Amino acid sequence: MLAQNQNTDTPIVVKYGIYIKQFVPNFKEAKFHAEFYWWATFQNDTSRAGNPTNDEIMNFEYVNGFESTSEAFKAEIQEVQHLPNNMHYYTGYHQGEFYFNPDYSMYPLDVQTLEIRLENSLMPKDKLHFQVDSSSFLLSKQHPKLWGISADVLGQKNSVYNIFNSKIHSEEGIYNTNFGDPEFDPVTVYSRITTSVMINRSFAPYIAKLIIPLMIILLLVYLVFFLPAEKIDIAAGLTVTSLLSAIAFQLSISGEIPEIGYIIYIDKIFYTCYFLIAISMVQSIITFYMDKSGEAVKVKQAQKIDVLFRFLFPALFFLSLFFFAR
Repeated sequence: MLAQNQNTDTPIVVKYGIYIKQFVPNFKEAKFHAEFYWWATFQNDTSRAGNPTNDEIMNFEYVNGFESTSEAFKAEIQEVQHLPNNMHYYTGYHQGEFYFNPDYSMYPLDVQTLEIRLENSLMPKDKLHFQVDSSSFLLSKQHPKLWGISADVLGQKNSVYNIFNSKIHSEEGIYNTNFGDPEFDPVTVYSRITTSVMINRSFAPYIAKLIIPLMIILLLVYLVFFLPAEKIDIAAGLTVTSLLSAIAFQLSISGEIPEIGYIIYIDKIFYTCYFLIAISMVQSIITFYMDKSGEAVKVKQAQKIDVLFRFLFPALFFLSLFFFAR
């Protein structure tokens, strides 16, 4: 970043708009591919001494762009119009990847915010300020929560995610450094224009991919409560097999997202399954020895424990699905 001194008393106001025509998240790599048209309009009297040039004003750069530079942005410009009253209109087309900071704490119920952040790499906020070109979006009569998103993107089918909101807003980018130049301020503030696209996952595919396989695994364990107490060998085989299947299943699911250092929603569901498998094994051992004792009272108690767990086991699983989703 270079903070250049300008002689203008008020900052240049750049009105910015965007129209996204392609949008593909890559959750594993925490990046997304976007293709969009953009436009920028501003008023600038280039003949006035001390005013910035249009090239300086259009020295934009994607803050979170993958391998993006201001020179790459200039190559995107497709049309330039110099209008009356010193108004200038630029439009262009971008296709490339952007980084985002995913939050998988509620995976696969997670909501992600994917942003395209743009700022001028030369002129700080007191020299250039971004504004949303609201008038253009209002003319389109598109819902404000979907500004900047094309009908093609919203109409995508067979996708693992849904776009439910978008927001275009200006904000500040703060740099707590003078970049080694003593003539610069130690703290510099730049104006940014940010397009935020909020997405959530289509949960129906994850019911088929996650919940149903887990229910099948737990169903094998559930059969333990219908076995005679003396069939401890069969009960042990069912629980051990189910435990190994659940572990392998969790490992395969973990491969769909990057390595993270916190517990996520689906992890809690798997831990609940491990707990249920463990207590079913403990229950089988207890009822086995109670039945083996031959005492009528203990045999009857063992039968009651089996009946109790037939209701308790599924109740704990389904309660965990809702409890951890809060």
